[in-house]
Amino acid sequence: MRKRFFKSFRPLHWRLTRSYMLISILAWLLVELLLLLALGWGMYMSRSFLLTSALKSNANVAGSLLAGDQGPDRAGLTLWLEQQQRVVDKVFSYTGILAVVDRQGQVIASTGAGVRPPSHGTLLSAQLTNQAADHLQMYLNSQGDVKLVTHDSASTGVLVFIPLGATEKQADGILVMQAENFKIHPSLWLGIGVTVLLPASVIIVLCVGVAGAVFGAVTSRPLIRRFGTLADAADNWSRGDFSVLVDDPGGDEIGRLSRRLNHMAEQLRHHVQVRQEQAAMDERGRMARDLHDSIKQQLFALFMQISGAKALLLQGKEGALPRLEQAEDLLGQVQDDLTNLIHELRPAMLEGKRFPQALREQIEQWAERTGIDAVFQVQGMNPIPLQLEEALYRLTQEALSNVARHSEARAVRIQLMFEPDRTTLEISDNGRGCHVSSKIGKGVGLLSMSERLFPFGGEVSYQSKPEQGFVVTATVPDHGQQDNEA
Repeated sequence: MRKRFFKSFRPLHWRLTRSYMLISILAWLLVELLLLLALGWGMYMSRSFLLTSALKSNANVAGSLLAGDQGPDRAGLTLWLEQQQRVVDKVFSYTGILAVVDRQGQVIASTGAGVRPPSHGTLLSAQLTNQAADHLQMYLNSQGDVKLVTHDSASTGVLVFIPLGATEKQADGILVMQAENFKIHPSLWLGIGVTVLLPASVIIVLCVGVAGAVFGAVTSRPLIRRFGTLADAADNWSRGDFSVLVDDPGGDEIGRLSRRLNHMAEQLRHHVQVRQEQAAMDERGRMARDLHDSIKQQLFALFMQISGAKALLLQGKEGALPRLEQAEDLLGQVQDDLTNLIHELRPAMLEGKRFPQALREQIEQWAERTGIDAVFQVQGMNPIPLQLEEALYRLTQEALSNVARHSEARAVRIQLMFEPDRTTLEISDNGRGCHVSSKIGKGVGLLSMSERLFPFGGEVSYQSKPEQGFVVTATVPDHGQQDNEA
């Protein structure tokens, strides 16, 4: 059951469908990989923007803590910085400081990641690299509107200045972050992959797979139909019907193959017709030679004997009786020769008998004559043409003759099977067998068996191995009931 289920997916139609589906899935996975690389590159290039967005989200809270009635709330700012640092740590990994300074650059509150944070009241520039300190001083000395500034370079690392205050025109303080070894945290990639990309990818892959399978099934159907037309034509050709041609006007490889096969079928039909005509001519020639060499000469001698007897009788002389006796003997010979010739044209055993009965009598006579045990079995019963009966009868004669001459068999089994779409005759023995490849093409008898069934679209197959007997199987497709007149 399991093998049968998987076997149903072996035809070319399903193989093409699977190919389309797999190609669609692989193509989408490739696109998805490119999208992931593009997303990663984009996030890497915009890491400073992501950082400033995270820091700026709660900047108004720090502004209110700076503008208190009793001055900046250092404890509140420190707590706020720690909260901001936890937010940043979820997304980025880095080493550096996060501090709030006044307009003179003195530290009001600070935290550190992997480094010691600067103390309250100290100048932040003393804790920064020279380049970062220069950027901070330029920002503190800037006139006019105070805006967010970000620097990202190898010399400064990531440097962010965010104004903190109640108004946009005048900042009460500045949020400064200086980070080195700054990169997006791997956990962010894992979170995005597990929570967003993986479920979406599974759904999209399923949809793409189904779409690819449907597309493959639809697009491969015309191709399979064309191959089916070729297969149907080949089946007809195997039965000897070369009148069936492949109707495929396509200009692709299958169309060109169809036209070449049609040309081959026409050549085979012509070849078969020529062979049949030649066989008929050969048979007529053989019959003419037989009639000339035997019956014609005997009839001439008969004529001479009767003429001589007539002359003697007219003259009243003796000696007419011996001539008439000789004429009688000649007439018997002519009768025997004609009977043999008629039997060659149609076996006498087939006259007035059903084919299985005639075949059984032939087999029984052969078994009695050769001393080899023979078993004859018949399955079903369908009327077949007289010409086919004769061909199978002669084939059985040839096969049994080969068994008697070559096989050294002790038993033979003959099976005649009538099926709705074919007639099969199988002759098997328990003889010494042979290598089939060494016999086919060398034995005239084997070739004649195949030639007998060729006009009916039948075929003869041979199976044998040394010391394992020989099997001859003749199969003829159903030709329907024909007129059984001789």
